Amino acid sequence: MSSPLSFKLPDFLSMCPGSSSSINPCYKEAGKESLAWMDSFRVLTPRKRAIFIHSNADLLVAHTYPYAGYEEFRTCLDFISLLFALDEITDDQNEADARKTMMSLLHTLSGEPCDGSIISRMTADFRARLLRKIGPRSMLRLIDSCRDYINAVCREADLRERGEILGLEEYRLLRRENIALRLCFSLFEYCFGFDLPNEVFADETFVRMFHGAVDMIALANDLYSYNMEQARDGHSCSNVVTVIMKEKGTSLQETVDYVGQEFQSLIMDFAADKAILRPFGGKVDEHVTLFISALETWIVGNTRWSFATQRYFGKHHEEVRKTLVVNLSKREDS
Repeated sequence: MSSPLSFKLPDFLSMCPGSSSSINPCYKEAGKESLAWMDSFRVLTPRKRAIFIHSNADLLVAHTYPYAGYEEFRTCLDFISLLFALDEITDDQNEADARKTMMSLLHTLSGEPCDGSIISRMTADFRARLLRKIGPRSMLRLIDSCRDYINAVCREADLRERGEILGLEEYRLLRRENIALRLCFSLFEYCFGFDLPNEVFADETFVRMFHGAVDMIALANDLYSYNMEQARDGHSCSNVVTVIMKEKGTSLQETVDYVGQEFQSLIMDFAADKAILRPFGGKVDEHVTLFISALETWIVGNTRWSFATQRYFGKHHEEVRKTLVVNLSKREDS
């Protein structure tokens, strides 16, 4: 059987009820400031800087934090820019080097003195601005999420180095952490100006919704990034498409369709849990409603951003948005 030349993406936006989204008007001005901030650390090579600029991190934050004020928007953008930089740096590292890079982030975020590395200096600057407003519980959750993220990224680097492909359920659990969405979601409370009690994050229904949002975005991102990753030797093993094809013996298009069905199922589960989520009392219920709305905004905003930039589909992103058809690129080692 000949190899496929293309595949058609599911229409994730059509699956999301009320999928209209707004864009934060701060993004152009704050984007210029944040890029200048990133450049001041000289963290990226010219090639990776060009990739970063084409990714339009400012537009991602504009789609996913449309409610944030200017200061909060800039802080969120700097953090996501920092994560982009970390992703590009660790993507080509083995487990030991990736862990060393990532531990600078965790130690500095936790309040330890700056170790002088670029990552530590960037994190220290971000942390100083974050602490002006973030609540103590939110900050602790961010640090805990960062620790889990580091462990997941380092494990992914080890798997990539050995060319190992996980089973689907094991991959799903790893992906929940290495996609860094728990970190991004930790900034919701900072943006809104509240600090949810730990009781909320211990509630089983809330946790299912939280994980469901992470899983939906992870599925979408894996489909969007698959073409880019399959063209790079050793990178497609960390993608749900490769995992499913190996486990189920499906073709590429069958696998993509299966992911679409999984996304649809998660959307339905999210809506069902939203309807039965228990009250927590007082202002907390208002804050939980805002948090859930922010999850929904991220799901939709991430998809809109994915088609609005060259991050995944290069110069063909507008055509892919219209047709949902992705033409496979040649492998770099061919």
